[in-house]
Amino acid sequence: MACATAGVKCVVRETCPPRGPKKGYLKTLQKRIEDLQTQLEKSQRSGSNTPAETGACSSVQGASTTDNEAGSRGSSIDNNEFQHTTSMTPEMTDIIPHSPVLLDSPFPIISKEPFGCFENSYTSSSFPSLTSLDNLQELAQLPKETDLVITPMMHNDLDQLYFDRAYAFAPIVQTHRYRSWSKQPNKSQQRTCLQYAMWTLASSLSSQFSIEGRKLYAKTRQLLHALESDESYHQVSLQQAQAWTLLAIYELTCQDFRRGMMSAGRAFRLIQMMRLYELDAPTTSGTMQLEQYHGQLTLQGPVQDDWVDVETKRRTFWLAYTIDRFTCMVDGLHMLFDERLIRTRLPAPEINFASNRPTDIGFLTDVIPVVGLEWPHNNLSPFTECVIGATVCGRVLEHRQKALGRPDQEFCRQHRGLHALLTQRIRMLRMYASLEYPDPILAFVALAAHISMLMLYDLLKSRPLGTDAQGTQLTQALYTEQKQQSLDAVADVALLISVLDQHFQMHPLTPILLLLGARFSQSHPGLNDAYIKLFPSIITMLQASNGLNGLAQNFFQLLEPNHDN
Repeated sequence: MACATAGVKCVVRETCPPRGPKKGYLKTLQKRIEDLQTQLEKSQRSGSNTPAETGACSSVQGASTTDNEAGSRGSSIDNNEFQHTTSMTPEMTDIIPHSPVLLDSPFPIISKEPFGCFENSYTSSSFPSLTSLDNLQELAQLPKETDLVITPMMHNDLDQLYFDRAYAFAPIVQTHRYRSWSKQPNKSQQRTCLQYAMWTLASSLSSQFSIEGRKLYAKTRQLLHALESDESYHQVSLQQAQAWTLLAIYELTCQDFRRGMMSAGRAFRLIQMMRLYELDAPTTSGTMQLEQYHGQLTLQGPVQDDWVDVETKRRTFWLAYTIDRFTCMVDGLHMLFDERLIRTRLPAPEINFASNRPTDIGFLTDVIPVVGLEWPHNNLSPFTECVIGATVCGRVLEHRQKALGRPDQEFCRQHRGLHALLTQRIRMLRMYASLEYPDPILAFVALAAHISMLMLYDLLKSRPLGTDAQGTQLTQALYTEQKQQSLDAVADVALLISVLDQHFQMHPLTPILLLLGARFSQSHPGLNDAYIKLFPSIITMLQASNGLNGLAQNFFQLLEPNHDN
């Protein structure tokens, strides 16, 4: 059952090889320690007669003199350190000498730097507590840099941190599958890149790894660039696209917005090259050539086409899709993924993905109803709701981009349809605008619906009326109808901001919606008191999130001069 969940072939061993250190290893270790002690004693005795060795042994002599002056107090401390060390490895009781000279000397077998991840480590001594050989072997298998050491405990903490906090908005890795290869010493370069990207994003969600997070970020970029320089140009992998997607989220929220957009564009192109937007397209004679082309783009090797792998590809695409929609709303950019070309099913429920129980959710066009029909009452996951919310925001953005080139009647027809769709969404999501449903992802989706409603109203105010009398009359009627809905949306946005302020965490792209709400409040200062009060509440929310989200800090600095005025 465990092998089936992890997606690996089950292999049963009839005979098990012996475990533990090789025979005679402890005797060899003891002999090396004795030889080292003998060499140190000889160098200490001949230190005064050999000028070349005086500098090398000065620290040893100083330590010896200090211990002699300390008397019984220093001897007691050394004995306590010796007892603490031997209590962890009782087999080596007769191996460690009592001489304090050994504490400051270079050791040829075990690294000199202390490992803070191990329990009962005595950090006050420059000599590390001896741990089990299994832990040392596991530590040696992990990738290292001169200033970045991933200890086993740090490895576990970062993994747990990702699945506790980042998985809610980036559920693109199945837990059991990840844990089946995460600690393998011979991971592929693609999996190593994905793992470091997960750790980088996880480190940004906790103050515990604030320093290590910057090192992890540099290491992740280094690994990704090394992967692209080693691989052939036409070979891409799912893990590579996932790593760039997670790294883009980190850069958007912790580094620079423009750099995050460039990394996101890199991920989007990889996803396009793998054609993840048409995973569930019907196989016809016309698509067979596309599948052959897709096979040339992916890395060669054993590929498991089970349901979890297909669902992982779906989720990777939809995460990139949501990033594309929400980030383009900041500056009104054109979106990369065309909704009309998508032939990939929506993400499955979390319980099915976690337990490897296959199920198929409908397509985007099946879930978002036609105007006039009731919204389907399906229990969709928060991630799926986020995809739907991003889709509606994308439609509003596209409607805004094409507003000037459309005739008045066509514009009004499209505008009414989007307004009716948003009205249905807001009515369904209104329950999440309270503390009774403490889900930050669903609160983010509800906030996106209200901001989209404000964008529609703002478009009516800013679009010049045409010369057609009938079109002008329709536009004026729309403006009168939607003025009250905009006031209701402003009140709901203020309520949602207070709800989000009570959450322990929030969606990392929430500051984008807050920025759009602040812009709307600035552009309509004299309409109503609710518009005027919305801006200070958004500023307060962004200021409170300064230390948690780089986007919030950047947008707060952008809006603060207007707030002072």
